[in-house]
Amino acid sequence: MQSSPCADVYALSAFLDVVCPDWNGLILNDYEAVMPLPVKRKLLFTYLVQPIFSQQYDIYSQRTLTAQELDLFRTEILKFKSIRINLSNPLFGTEKQRWNYTLDLSKSYSDLVSAYSENTRRNCKKAIEHNLECIQTDDVDSALQFFLESDEQKNYTQYEKQIRDLLNACDSEIYEVCGSGGKYAVAIFLKTNGRLYYLFPASSVVGKKYSAMFFLIDTVIRNYAGSNMILDFEGSEIEGVRRFYEGFGAVEKPYYFFEKQLLLL
Repeated sequence: MQSSPCADVYALSAFLDVVCPDWNGLILNDYEAVMPLPVKRKLLFTYLVQPIFSQQYDIYSQRTLTAQELDLFRTEILKFKSIRINLSNPLFGTEKQRWNYTLDLSKSYSDLVSAYSENTRRNCKKAIEHNLECIQTDDVDSALQFFLESDEQKNYTQYEKQIRDLLNACDSEIYEVCGSGGKYAVAIFLKTNGRLYYLFPASSVVGKKYSAMFFLIDTVIRNYAGSNMILDFEGSEIEGVRRFYEGFGAVEKPYYFFEKQLLLL
């Protein structure tokens, strides 16, 4: 297991308190390593399940752990009779591999743009030709309303309170793309430990036509070019979404799904 000096946003207590109020954790000795556990309860049973809005968990340590220390974590995790969890690193050897996409923003904007695909450049140009404007805003209510009312995200309406609580608990940045017809796209990013998480994006029908989200991501990249930030697109099993991420030069990084199902929950 690699050392982990900075925890992902998913491992922050403020984040966990919202998405998994019963969360627990494993601690090695005097906090030499820690691992959050997304514990949920049903009747008399406790089990592990990946919470909404959380992509993966890890064992966080300032040093590389020994095989014996990793065995201690394995043993404790396997005490749960039902487990469905994503891990940053393979811990059990039987996990299924999935993919996240990230973009290192430390290069200059011109260098970052040179890694764009031809399709991405063409779509960014289309947005400019339609005189779209991308701005950063603090208007959470307006952005969240747009997100929840968009055709692609209406299934998130049931989680409105959790999203609001996350935005209150964590640092966030909101970008929106507007044109003569109003608002075309919105993206709400969570921000922590040198990382921007592309967590809540949405486009209108017209926004898709005018490539508003391409323009929005390009603006974020322009704003943070030359910094130490990482743009974390999160993963997707949808091929078109993966191509969208790759079009900006984002690179694949694996994470791992582990399942043990002995209880019918």
